[in-house]
Amino acid sequence: MEKESWLRTAWAILLKIAEFIFSISQAGLEKLGAEKVEFDPLYGVVMLSVFGIMFGSGCWAASIALSRRHAGWLHFPLGFFLPGVYPIVILFAMNLKGEGRRRKHLAESSQLKEQQIIERQKMLELQGVVLAPETEAHGEEKVWNQHYFERIARNDTGELAGPWNVVVAGNSFVVLQIIDAQEAIVLVETDGREGGTQKLRIPYSKIESWEE
Repeated sequence: MEKESWLRTAWAILLKIAEFIFSISQAGLEKLGAEKVEFDPLYGVVMLSVFGIMFGSGCWAASIALSRRHAGWLHFPLGFFLPGVYPIVILFAMNLKGEGRRRKHLAESSQLKEQQIIERQKMLELQGVVLAPETEAHGEEKVWNQHYFERIARNDTGELAGPWNVVVAGNSFVVLQIIDAQEAIVLVETDGREGGTQKLRIPYSKIESWEE
């Protein structure tokens, strides 16, 4: 049963109970009036308030259970007779139904996949086949990050490398040398205006091309 359907059903039940209580109360008041017995209205208000709190607590508990794929009608009585306490407890303690099985299944699938990879590697080793790294099998894939620019900043002799033809955010220009590679940006030196040079900070996410 969906949450909205449950709330409509609960509201209909509440109205039926209220009508029943009203009819009994009316009959009782008529009898007490005939017997000239005084009735304290405050007592009636307190009783109705207590019942309303208990019923609301039951609906709250049922709503929490339904939102976590449990049967709402099973938790309504507990919420009714333990007003406030039971809904708060299940609000923090109740898990999504089936979540434990789903996690267990994912863990088993991951373990099975790892075991298959290990067995495949052992089989290839027995056959004398050596697996090459992915980057070697598919060619070197350029990933513009701090490690990449630290690697190309200097040549084999340790001197500053360059220049490079670069495209950043649709703009083409020449980078003369790499000054510093940081976590999110690379600091470079380029041709400046009036024949000088200038320093630029280039975010890795904006780089489109970087070629010698």
